[in-house]
Amino acid sequence: MSDRTVQDIKDRLTIEDVVGQYVQLKKVGRSLKGLCPFHAEKTPSFIVSPEKQIAYCFGCNKGGDIFSFVQEVEGTDFAGAIKILADKAGVEMKTFQNPQYKQQKSQKEKFLDLYEQVTEFYEKQLWKTEKGKKVLEYLKNRGISEDSIKLFRLGFSPDSFDETYNYLLQKGYTKKELVQAGLAMSKETTMQKIYDRFRGRLMFPIFDNIGRIVAFGARALSKDQDPKYLNSPETLIYHKSNVLYGLSFAKTAIKQTAKTVIVEGYFDVIASYQAGVKNVVASSGTALTEKQLRILKPLSNEIILSFDNDMAGQDAARRAFEIAQNLEMDTKMISVPDGKDPADYVKEHGNEFGKIVDEAESYSEYFYKYLLSTYGTDSLAARKKILNEIIPFFHLLKSSVEKDEYVRKLAHDLDFKEVQVYDEIRNYKLPSDHPARKNDDAMVSVSSAKRHPEEILLGLYLEFPRIGSFLINEVSEDYFSDELKPIYKVIHGKYNDDSFRADTDVVDEFPHEIKEKAALMSLYINEKYGEITEEEAENEIKALVMLIAKHRYTIGRQQILSQLIEAEKTQNQALRIELLQKLDKLNSENKAK
Repeated sequence: MSDRTVQDIKDRLTIEDVVGQYVQLKKVGRSLKGLCPFHAEKTPSFIVSPEKQIAYCFGCNKGGDIFSFVQEVEGTDFAGAIKILADKAGVEMKTFQNPQYKQQKSQKEKFLDLYEQVTEFYEKQLWKTEKGKKVLEYLKNRGISEDSIKLFRLGFSPDSFDETYNYLLQKGYTKKELVQAGLAMSKETTMQKIYDRFRGRLMFPIFDNIGRIVAFGARALSKDQDPKYLNSPETLIYHKSNVLYGLSFAKTAIKQTAKTVIVEGYFDVIASYQAGVKNVVASSGTALTEKQLRILKPLSNEIILSFDNDMAGQDAARRAFEIAQNLEMDTKMISVPDGKDPADYVKEHGNEFGKIVDEAESYSEYFYKYLLSTYGTDSLAARKKILNEIIPFFHLLKSSVEKDEYVRKLAHDLDFKEVQVYDEIRNYKLPSDHPARKNDDAMVSVSSAKRHPEEILLGLYLEFPRIGSFLINEVSEDYFSDELKPIYKVIHGKYNDDSFRADTDVVDEFPHEIKEKAALMSLYINEKYGEITEEEAENEIKALVMLIAKHRYTIGRQQILSQLIEAEKTQNQALRIELLQKLDKLNSENKAK
């Protein structure tokens, strides 16, 4: 990756433009504020600084420049962020095709190339072999078109223990790399004997959020194959809780519709997409996770669930609703006729699936109707079951208006008095592991995050260079941790330079590797102190210096006293005298301050 590419992107995109595509921002003083896209909050703590070209949340401590922000919000790496931002900025990525760059690939990039190679191999097996043609016939019988097969790059893994890995060995990959990438398996630590992980299966390539193949979902094609779906293990490039199947295809449609349809399976995604519902994704071989919904939230604040009607599907939908409530995302539910999954419904009814999506109802309403239809209301035992299941659900609802509405409906449908329902809700104790309790605890821990006095001190030095320039020598390098020492050294060097001008932006002159950290310190001061005067800044700096000095004295004294105890135990008289002298010097320095 060349520095020129990075600079070209910076020249064309501002932090406010990039963040504004994910977060609704409002002008507050010199900065912009919005609700954090990385954690749930009611009061905005996410700050965007056009001056410093950074964005940061002081609640969960996430953010940075445009590259750091996109890495976090899109769930990608630096190379992925470069690709996304280059597309937004209209910058050509010539460096990606540079042969010299290819020779310097990291292990992660090598694995991405490996998955591209093996996907091409599986595609050829599907289209060019006799066994593959039978799999093609199976796909067509499932209602999947050739265009969809090609778009989602479906393939077929040979029913062989070594055909795939031998092919990849010829391409220059090692046995160890194939095992580490999750494409081969070994029962030996020596990696001498390995065999293909995927054999005789329909292969669904799993793409990351920007369209790179990072894993596979492999479906059994015969009754004796177990399990029915075999997924890639976690690897250097694949973390299943961070990936949503189909997102790279659905992203544009999700932004356009401001809705995300979430289905359960690979076939459901492809069939829905084929039927014109292109804002569709599926969790990647796991239950829907909070991380996956956080990836979706900047794209759309509404999710529409289409899960099976069985107990497992209902439990999965309820968990998804619980997570979405914590993130303050709207949740709806689809009811597919006859309990069919989207793939089967699309096969029979084609584009009518879009109408079902448009008619999705709120999850609250769906869940309420589901309980009444499941248990009925004829007996007191049935009505008590409904009450016992719906009360924990009430604790998840954020809207008091919505709660009141369902209390009225519940009292009417179950023939209870409203006051009785409210009493049951009030007296119900949530289990310690219930999401409504866990989320409250999480909010407390996030909002209580604090900065170290040393960081605040450096931030004040940066924000008030005139004051900082004559107070910088009040402290030494020893006052700071190894992480903060480089920032102090730059500030100290600048402020003791005869050519220094107090009206310059000191952060602009920082080396690239610590510039972002310095800018965040400066931004924190803006947020914490607002518009304070230089006199107030001077008083605050002096107070912080005293606080840090007192803390250093306390720690230093405790260390010497501990060493003195050991010296007396070992009767080391020379060390005892040396330590007493150190203690006397430390006490004298503290009194002088």
